[in-house]
Amino acid sequence: MQAHEDTLFTPTEAAVLTRLSVKAVNNAIDKKTIPAVSGQRAGHATRLLDLRALMSLALERRLADRFVPELRREVFDALATAPRNRVSLEGGFLTIDLREPRRDLATALRALRRARDLVVSDPDIMGGAPVFRGTRIPVHPIATLIGQGSTERDLLEAYPRLTAEMVHLAPTYAAAYPLRGRPRAQPWHDQPPVQSTRRKLATIEAG
Repeated sequence: MQAHEDTLFTPTEAAVLTRLSVKAVNNAIDKKTIPAVSGQRAGHATRLLDLRALMSLALERRLADRFVPELRREVFDALATAPRNRVSLEGGFLTIDLREPRRDLATALRALRRARDLVVSDPDIMGGAPVFRGTRIPVHPIATLIGQGSTERDLLEAYPRLTAEMVHLAPTYAAAYPLRGRPRAQPWHDQPPVQSTRRKLATIEAG
């Protein structure tokens, strides 16, 4: 990861960090509710968001049902000069406490950065698919199994080299960095979620 990637985020990363949909993030960029800059990730052109834009999106999720878009835009503009813990409008008549959204965003950032630390992509391992560091276990199939209902206990029993932290952060990584192109058919496709988890997982490393 390059240094700037710790302070600039793709719309997909921003969606994971703020718990908005990718569509909502892109709509906010398109409507110029939040600022974005042009850049590249993994050789692809994209729009990138800074930490202030992330904070605006975190507030967007909280204010969308309460404030009209014009007033929300004023809130976001005021973030540039706001004290750390609050933003005030209308001469102080309206004050928004920033402590909770800042805490939530900081927690999400730590989780995403830790998820990236746990994952490596090497052309000599599983054809370059993202795998958990020190293993041959691909991240995205684990996230898929979790989404289908496999529990942490199922996965740890079936794959002793996994850790609870890896299982916990797999969906975060997979959502922030979805696989490009048509996904390869998986051996557990259209099968019940938790049943036979050990057999499903035994095929992953064979890929």
